Amino acid sequence: MLRGLARRLRQLATGGSAHPDLLAQLHTDVQTLQQSVDQVAAAQEVVFTRAARMERDAAQIRVALGLNDRERHDIAALDTRLDMARTAAHIDTVFRRAELLMDPFPYIVVDRMFPKEIYQLVLKAIPPAPFFSDKDPIKQNIRIPMDFAPVFSGRVWEFVDQMARECVVPAVLSKFREPLATHYDTIFGEGFRDRARKLPQAVSGGRLMLRRPGYHLDPHRDPKRAWVTCLLYLAKPGDSEAWGTQIFRVTDDKEASYTQTYYPAQSGSQVELAGLVPFRPNTALIFLNSGGAHGADIPVDAPADLERYSFQFYVGPNGPELDALIKDLPPERQARWVSKSEAIQADTM
Repeated sequence: MLRGLARRLRQLATGGSAHPDLLAQLHTDVQTLQQSVDQVAAAQEVVFTRAARMERDAAQIRVALGLNDRERHDIAALDTRLDMARTAAHIDTVFRRAELLMDPFPYIVVDRMFPKEIYQLVLKAIPPAPFFSDKDPIKQNIRIPMDFAPVFSGRVWEFVDQMARECVVPAVLSKFREPLATHYDTIFGEGFRDRARKLPQAVSGGRLMLRRPGYHLDPHRDPKRAWVTCLLYLAKPGDSEAWGTQIFRVTDDKEASYTQTYYPAQSGSQVELAGLVPFRPNTALIFLNSGGAHGADIPVDAPADLERYSFQFYVGPNGPELDALIKDLPPERQARWVSKSEAIQADTM
């Protein structure tokens, strides 16, 4: 193909006839060449991506092996230190003490979420950098439970995940019982309140988050299938309380007409900053995903070495049971449980 293209170019360069057939063939040759170049570039990108993944996997294995050796005594002590009964009793106590606030939406701030010694283990168990996602250095996550981690980190975060499922979920449902009932009336209708209350609840979306200067998150509500959002601040000694979570009032607030993350300003509502929940050690912000909005901002000019660690998960119903309830809703309410693209399409019809 390249030889043919070169021959035809020489014909033009030496004054050969610019016959339409020759020009058409040249056009075809150039298109074919461009396709070949694109295919090579795509294949090269796949190779580079796989190589980077292999390098990252190798780095994780090297780091894990080193930590497993250095932390072997700490690992051996975890069976004693990770006291489930004591931690469960502590979580129950701090939830009972937390005050349920209603402005700008129902929320609580839980101080000393974990016993002090457990919180220290959690901080120590934050995995090193190679275990965080590497697509965006400003916004990095690790899914919890982790697919692969050093033994100490894996054990501690399995414990945290279990505490979330077995202790935090029932405590959340008890604390938010009345606001949840109102929320069910809004999204399902009053006739479905009792059925909504009986839906099995579970933890989803668990992730350990690392945020750096330049991070910004517009005021929003989390996906509609998440009843409650739980956010545990993992502040380390010496961390500033600044740049916690912003909470917003929303004027002319509306129920989200789709199931994905909802940004009230995009629907024409006015958003006003109502307060800032400080980034304090061992503190959890837990809120009903029913109204208002929340966001975050770490300015670009914040200290370059600033790191904000937190653990977030949702409490909400299991998929099949929720889907069955939605199918029984009146058509006008079912229409508010579609994807964003489907909602936009419906609005334009």
